[in-house]
Amino acid sequence: MSEYTGGCLCGKIRYKISEEPIFPHFCSCHMCQRWSGSAVATWVDFPRVSLSFEGSGTELTLYRTCETTQRGFCPVCGSGICALDDGSEYICITVGTLDDPNPMAPESQSFPESAPSWLADWRFENGRTEFR
Repeated sequence: MSEYTGGCLCGKIRYKISEEPIFPHFCSCHMCQRWSGSAVATWVDFPRVSLSFEGSGTELTLYRTCETTQRGFCPVCGSGICALDDGSEYICITVGTLDDPNPMAPESQSFPESAPSWLADWRFENGRTEFR
């Protein structure tokens, strides 16, 4: 079994995950764009029960972004850490907060129709990114 670790920009929030990831992907829905401040957010899912938070006493802040989803961030530096869908056994972790994001190459893109038009010049295939 692998162990994955990560945290926020300021280091106040740290996490550890003790299960294998599934579904590494880009998302370009409008919610992810607004939340991340980017054209796409990069996510990977882990079983929720495998996640533990640690750090210097700062707790993750949750913000409900829609009827069924909350997003977690550091209240000190603002780093986006996760998304939690109500009733799901999985938690989406932002790939950029992992200490080693290399094994999490995205395999797909959710909501490509919401992406900015210039993003169409990039192709995501088999976990690889190429400019057309």
